[in-house]
Amino acid sequence: MACSSGTAPPPYGEGTRVHDILKAAGAGRGQSILIEGTAGMGRTRLLRHAMDQAGEHGLHLLSARARASEQDVEYSIAQQLMAGARTLLADALPGPDGPAAPPDPWEAHFNCPAPYAAHPSPGAAAVHPLARLLSTGTPLMLAVDDLQWADTASLRCLGYLMARLENTPVAVVATVALGETPGDPVLAEVLSSFRHRTLLRGLSAEDTARIAADAFAAPGLDPGPDPDATDAAPDPRFVEACRSATGGSPYLLEALFRVMRLHGLRPDAEAVDRIGDLAPVEVADTLLPRYDRAYPGAAAVLQAIAVLDGSATTAMTARLLGLDPLGAADVVDALIRAGALTGQDSIVRFARPVLRTAVLASVPPSRRDALHARAAELLHESGAPAERVAAQLLRVRSTLGLHWTCAVLSTAAGELIQRGDPDRARAYLHRGLEECQGACRGKLLRALGRIELAADPAAAVEHLRRALALEPDAACRADIRLCTAHALQLLGRPEEAERVLLEGVAEARGAEEDAADVLRAERCLLRELNHAVDAAVEADCAGAAEALPPAATATPGERHTRLSLAALRSSRRGEERDRAVHQARQALQEEHVSLDWRIATRTVPLQVLARADELDLALSECRALLDRARAEGSRTLLTIAHSMRAEVRYRSGDIAGCLEDARAALEPAGSSPSGHWSRTGQAMAAVVASLLETGELREANRALSDFGLDADVPEGAGFAALLFHRGRLRVACGHPQAGLADLMECGRRLGAAGQLNPSVLSWRSEAALVHAALGEREAALALVEEELARARRWGGRRATGRALRAAGLLAKGLGGEEALREAVEVLEESAARLDLARALTDLGILMRKSSRLGEAREHLRRAQSLAEQCGAAVLAQTARQELLAAGARPRRPTEVGIDALTPTERRVALMAVAKFTNREIAAKMFVTQRTVELHLSRVYRKLAVTGRSGLAEYFARPESGSAGADLPECAAEPAAWSGARAG
Repeated sequence: MACSSGTAPPPYGEGTRVHDILKAAGAGRGQSILIEGTAGMGRTRLLRHAMDQAGEHGLHLLSARARASEQDVEYSIAQQLMAGARTLLADALPGPDGPAAPPDPWEAHFNCPAPYAAHPSPGAAAVHPLARLLSTGTPLMLAVDDLQWADTASLRCLGYLMARLENTPVAVVATVALGETPGDPVLAEVLSSFRHRTLLRGLSAEDTARIAADAFAAPGLDPGPDPDATDAAPDPRFVEACRSATGGSPYLLEALFRVMRLHGLRPDAEAVDRIGDLAPVEVADTLLPRYDRAYPGAAAVLQAIAVLDGSATTAMTARLLGLDPLGAADVVDALIRAGALTGQDSIVRFARPVLRTAVLASVPPSRRDALHARAAELLHESGAPAERVAAQLLRVRSTLGLHWTCAVLSTAAGELIQRGDPDRARAYLHRGLEECQGACRGKLLRALGRIELAADPAAAVEHLRRALALEPDAACRADIRLCTAHALQLLGRPEEAERVLLEGVAEARGAEEDAADVLRAERCLLRELNHAVDAAVEADCAGAAEALPPAATATPGERHTRLSLAALRSSRRGEERDRAVHQARQALQEEHVSLDWRIATRTVPLQVLARADELDLALSECRALLDRARAEGSRTLLTIAHSMRAEVRYRSGDIAGCLEDARAALEPAGSSPSGHWSRTGQAMAAVVASLLETGELREANRALSDFGLDADVPEGAGFAALLFHRGRLRVACGHPQAGLADLMECGRRLGAAGQLNPSVLSWRSEAALVHAALGEREAALALVEEELARARRWGGRRATGRALRAAGLLAKGLGGEEALREAVEVLEESAARLDLARALTDLGILMRKSSRLGEAREHLRRAQSLAEQCGAAVLAQTARQELLAAGARPRRPTEVGIDALTPTERRVALMAVAKFTNREIAAKMFVTQRTVELHLSRVYRKLAVTGRSGLAEYFARPESGSAGADLPECAAEPAAWSGARAG
């Protein structure tokens, strides 16, 4: 019997064709049709569909199914048909004692022997029951499934019948499996007698989606975490992945969907990556015996090809099984004809990937282990690429103890790293540790530690420390220490990182002076980066920060470290801005030679550029770094780049972009014992700052609480920025004393580290405004004067403009106006749009209070426009209210359409279109699910759409202005990270 379920409707074209054939037979024009297809393509499904339609055309149904086990039983098919014929005769004809039916050509010429006849002599009672039924002119449909297994005697009878169908009300509908027909001339003659033949191919995307929708709408199926998604159609990516895995076979599709349901998967994009790992073993249990009956040895050949996976030539398959090459070639050729395999460029593969997965899963573990081990040996002997050999070794559960395995696994890992696949490289190195002992073990640990810097710094520390214990070479030990220090830095453990580097300096001094210099310079750079510079460090690092002379024979890493250190020192002291920018640019030119290359300090030049107001260049370099991180497969570098770009975007006034980048950067939080990593403070600062600008104060406080940062704030790089923005948040929430305490603590930490540059954080200006609000004017003026002087010394326009704005707000009379006008003038020459909007707003307010309403309206209109472009809803609303107070005609806000959406509503809408659940959106935005529901309700009203499906259709329209609009950059990787610190 064909492997198929009767649940799915037939393909449209074939179903229509069969309908027409049955209709013609019912009208007295005898017809025959042969349904052909490989195993699982739905032959039985289509036959059953035809059987269901027989009565519609007035045809009485007689059916039979051939079985391989009954192929040697004479008349097995004929007897099944006769059983139905006798029933019809009993219902429609007189009994044996009544008058016989009139003679008919069928009776005279239907010469099939009837071994089941009741009487040995000829006569009406002994005539073949089918012949007797045909002689009555009864319309019939004869349905035979799996004709390739029919016995010869029944085939002769069927052939005789089909030659005499003309002008009879009879339809013969049969199925045959391609590639499974034995070399029987009688079968071949019968197959050639069919008037019509139809070849079944894979289902279309529409049919696949229909079967998926039915399979996953079954009663009792868990609707998943998002009830909104239960009535959604299967995701097109899911449908295409299923078609690709199964070749569109209805049987394989339904088996795959059953396994998916057992694993709790839904027909959505998230399930796509799981499809290749799901193994419907029932498929192998059904098909392997079937193929083995048709071609002895086929099951073993299929298992071997499943094990070899991409390395399976016919010769290699034969060697793996110990078979005669010619005999194996015959079996492979037969399986290709049967549609199970496909061959290209001498490599044999499964035609349908899900069949390979099922076959491999059906092999007993001990035999599978032995086959993979033997395959690895054969591939190595044949000179196959290291990665193919390593792929087999990875699947062997026991150690082989072969001398060549360590080198093969190490080589394969290196090739994968070059291709940007560190995850698979890591798996090979772990397997190598199980095989290798002695000196090569230390090399593997070192390589593994370097790779894990790209994804798991905590694991990197463990493996690098083990490598250090096994490594005798001084230069290699220095490199291991350098990588270990970077891993500890990423984990937010700067003291340990410094201790590792100091130990390395002491160890290398005298034996490896160049290595000692590299470690010393790296230690100084990390101290600068961590805001941990004291007088002793300042003196010790003065020489290390000197740029290398052009002729110096230094590595790119050493040049990067020294140039970054020099630029960061200048930035910290707030001196020589142009020189710092030049050094940062030079550092960016150094070639990145490996995946882990200076990973913890890679963005130092970008920090300097951002604080020097080179925002366009910094943004461009952030984009390039993100591209490189994706190409290299480095999740760590990706989060570092997102963290850096969040700061750059905030400085340039891109509030929505800043929030998205900050979210991505916070995903690895929790990797260290404290629950924080080196970029937690910087990223959380960006989150709080962004939510402040959009007026979502409650959400900002919730974000701090989720990460345990609403009380004590850790020491370390980036957390000063968090104190700065948390202080602003507390002031905005009506707690000026608490806010001022945060701002002053921020200043204390920066001062203790010698961080004098106000371009890093303009804490003095913010604290001054709070002092003034509390009536402490002298303290406020002193802070502003110091900040303005330092900002002018550094030469940064943004820092100078912010200080001038604060000075203008504190000053009285003409002095205040002059300071605000200068602030606007300075900020006009920068890329800091948000700070310019603030200064314009304050100047407009001052003009309004001075009764210069025309000039006030000009400044306020521009401020409102800039604030809206930045996504700063609070500032935009302030500017609008001041415009109205200045006598401007109220601009009616857009109430419908895409322009009516606030930045937050637009962000929610885009994530809903990207099929995030309400729970996932809430986690990403630091809000409750109820808040998301309210946002979506307003979006639906403003866009005049119904539900998520209507929303998706709206954003797909070109006229919406959002067709092809960029979704949040991290939208492809949902994660409920906002609760990472909860509990």
